Parts: sequence; structure tokens; C-alpha cells
Amino acid sequence: MSGYIVDMEGRFRLTKKPPFLTPGYQAVGQKLADVRGIHKRVPLEKDKTYDVPLHPQQTVVQFNSTYLETTGRNERRRGDAVGWGLLIGFVGLSMTSLYGFLLADLINNFDIFILSIVVFFVVIIPIFFGLLINVLSTELFTTWHSPIRFNRKTRKVYVRQYNRKVEVYNWDDLTFFIAYINEDRDIRAVTFDQDGETVTGMFALAFQCNVFDTHLISYFEFIRRYMEGDDQQLKEVKEAIRYIYPIHKKRETPLMSFKRLILNVVHYSHENMEYPERTFRFYPVTLVILPLLALRYVGRVISMLSSYRHRFSKAIEAECQIDPNDPYDLNKHLPEGNLEQRNQPIWKTVIYSLGIIIATIAMIFVGAFIIDMMGAARPHGDYPSMVDKLWRLFSLGWL
Repeated sequence: MSGYIVDMEGRFRLTKKPPFLTPGYQAVGQKLADVRGIHKRVPLEKDKTYDVPLHPQQTVVQFNSTYLETTGRNERRRGDAVGWGLLIGFVGLSMTSLYGFLLADLINNFDIFILSIVVFFVVIIPIFFGLLINVLSTELFTTWHSPIRFNRKTRKVYVRQYNRKVEVYNWDDLTFFIAYINEDRDIRAVTFDQDGETVTGMFALAFQCNVFDTHLISYFEFIRRYMEGDDQQLKEVKEAIRYIYPIHKKRETPLMSFKRLILNVVHYSHENMEYPERTFRFYPVTLVILPLLALRYVGRVISMLSSYRHRFSKAIEAECQIDPNDPYDLNKHLPEGNLEQRNQPIWKTVIYSLGIIIATIAMIFVGAFIIDMMGAARPHGDYPSMVDKLWRLFSLGWL
């Protein structure tokens, strides 16, 4: 597997070298100490009970006495690649079109203008879209989520990687540590070759944080206690869960996409995401970055609408059979948080809906502003302002 390159989200690229030298790309087949991007490691022990609260961090998709399934590490950033890809694609095409018009105005030569257009479509466009599709392929026409499933009875871990393959690990073979990558931190699980140093497999748990290691340890202990604990500890793990994110059976709705986006944006401490009302903090800077949040939201919705449900193989599902009368099956016996969501007052639904509308309008104005900037760069003609037209529309100035 030395030819595979895997970055911090677990994305694989079939190449001998990383496509660009950025911290975060890990080479399976290297010694762990030589892996790029990880500048510090804090070991975590599977046979040690950490005296910390258990924090599932709203990553649980399925829970029962047979297996625990969580989201993948990149779930909370789902849609970012699509949103930024669309923006870059739009700006790129617009700027190159503007370049063509400016070139035609400057040289006043129709033949050269046609030649430049041919070069643009034959050379530049394929390269540009090739790179863009490479990025978007991780979020478009793929599965709704990339599950990590921990089987308590077989002691196996099933990980759906971004190369769309499922890797199976033995829990007892995994070594865990907190990885520092630039300003971020996550929990890595790694397997080694016989020398105990060369990496043969690696994946990251769902929760990441850039504030305190204790938050990561609380999440690790939640997973560790499920796999290593006795019946009493299994009950403790179950009671720590307030939310089940049931994306294994149904696609995320636009409203849920908005909630998941807000969950990651306004809860900066990530102390305990199971109780978001306790960790909610509003910062004025949120208003400044509202267009970027709208971009992320649009990207997430598009990503979800274009994707499909993940299904494990029949062999894996056979190993993960659930007792129909399992009292720990939280997908049948929904925990408190899900019941609260079902019975939430109408004003909360109205606020969420208004938030979605405002974010969408903000994104439309950002697009109009970019169009106006390109129009202003043209040397000839009085270009009408798209922002002014939109403002007249939304302010009801046309009445």
C-alpha cells in the first residue's frame, strides 16, 4: 500500500507522491515519525480508563449492544469542497471569459481572439475542470456519510474511506493517539507492520478539535469504553448519548443541513455537543462571514442531494446482526435529544427557516457583487449593477 497517499480526512490518491506538498498528507508505508503534517502526538491507551465525562459529540449514527456507528471525520465540513468548488469554478470561468473580451478589445484582431478561445477550451478548461472534479468527487455522487462502525462482539472496526472502499481493522491491533496537524487536532487510529514503526493503515475518528485535548480524550473514552467496558460501562455509554443522527437510512434534509452547519460554527469550544444549548456562543464575526456560511450551506445541500445511501457488504452486515429485542438499540428507542427535536416549538422552526432564507439571499448578493466587479473591469459600455437590481427586488422598490 506504499503507493497510496492519505490525508487527514482519510482520502486516498493513487499516486507515488502527493499532488501538492501540504501538511496533512500521510504516506501509508512510511514510518509514523516521518509522516508529514503531524508535528506532535499524544498517546492514548485502550486498556486505561480515563476519568473524564463521556462526550459523543453528536456523531452517533447507530447504537446498540452489537455495534456503535459514527460519522466520518469530515462530516461537519461536508459541502465545503462543493461550495468552494462552485465559487472557484464560477469565478474562474467568469475571469477567463472577461480575459477573452479584454484581449479582443486590446488586440482588435478577430483571428487571434478565436485562437485564444480555442486554446482556452482545449487546454485550460480540461486542466481546470480536472482539478475541480478531483476535489468535488469526495462530496458529489458519493454516499451520504462515511461511517466508522465499531463491532463490540467481533472486536472489528469497519471504516468507509474516501476511496469508496471499506477497510476492516481488528480493534486489538489499533494504536490510538491525538495528532496535532497545523492548528487542528484529531484522534488517529493506526496499524503497524511487524517492525512496529511502519504504517500499514490509518484513519481518524469523527471528532476533531483545536482547543483542548481533554475534549478529544472525552470522545476517545466514549469509544474505548464501548469496546472495552463491561455491561455497566455499556450502560454509561448509552446514557451519554442524547442524539442519534439517522443518516444511515434517510438523506439529510435542508433543515438538518442548516442545523449541522450551525452546530459546528457557533459552538467553538466543542465542550459537549450533546448539549448545544449550554455551549452556544454568538460572536459578531459570524455576521461578517455570513456569505461564507451561506456558501458552505449551499454546498452541503447540493452534496447531499447528489449522493446516495451507504450500504455495507452482506458479509459485514451478517457480522453485525442486532437482537430484535435489544434494549440498547437507540435507533428504535430514541434518546432524549431526538424526542426534543420532534416536539420543538414552532418558533424554532421559524427561526431555522429564516436563517436558511437569509443565508441564501446573502449568497445571491455575493454572486451579484462578483458579477458587478467583472462588469466594471470591461473597458466599454455602461454595465448595469446586479446588486442594485437585487436590492430593488428584495427591498420591494419595484412596487
